[in-house]
Amino acid sequence: MSKSLSSLSVGEFLQQAASDAPVPGGGGIAALAAALGAAMASMAANFTLGRPQFAQHEEAMRRVLAELASLGEAFRQAIDEDARAFAGISEAYRLPKDTESAKASRRSAIAGALTDAMRVPLGVLRDCRRAAELLPGLAGAANPKLLSDVEVAAIMLEAAARAAWVNVRVNSRQLGGDAAAGMESEAGELLASVGELARKTAAKLKRNVP
Repeated sequence: MSKSLSSLSVGEFLQQAASDAPVPGGGGIAALAAALGAAMASMAANFTLGRPQFAQHEEAMRRVLAELASLGEAFRQAIDEDARAFAGISEAYRLPKDTESAKASRRSAIAGALTDAMRVPLGVLRDCRRAAELLPGLAGAANPKLLSDVEVAAIMLEAAARAAWVNVRVNSRQLGGDAAAGMESEAGELLASVGELARKTAAKLKRNVP
C-alpha cells in the first residue's frame, strides 16, 4: 500500500493491521492509541471552550487544546516513524554476513536499527506523559457532560504507554548493553508516571461527575 499508515482510513488501517503485513505492528498501534487518547481529551476541551458557564476556564482550555494538537500530531507521525524503524531492522538483518568484515558491519547496522526502533516508542511514552499531565486539570474544569471522555482519554493514554513500553523492552532485550538498559529504565519510569496520572485523573473525576 503506497499511502502512509497515518493517512489510511480506519477500515484500511484495521485491515492492514490484521493482515500478514509487517506494519502496523505494536509500536504503531501504541501511537494510534495515544492519538485517540489525545483526541478524546481535545473533545472534552472543545465542548468546554466558548460556553458562557465555563468562561473562567477559557484560557486554560485554549492552552490545553494547543498542547494536545501538538501531541496529537506527534502521535500520528510516530505511526509512520515506527513503520520506518521496522523497515530499518529488516534491512539490517538482510545485510550480507559472508566475511568477518561484513558480519561486523551487519552487527553495527542491526544495533543502530534496534536503537532507532526503541526511540520511537520511547518518544510516544514521553508524549503520553505530557498528555496525561493535562488530564487532572481537565477533569476539574471540563464540561461535566464530557467527563467520561476525559476518563476514556486517561484509559487510552495508559494503554498506549503500556504498549509503547512493551516495544521498548523487546528491542532493548535484543540489543543489550548499558544504553539500551538506560532507555528501558526510562520507559519503565514513564509508564509508572502515566499510570499515576491516570489514577489521579480517575480520582478527580469520581469527585466531579454529577
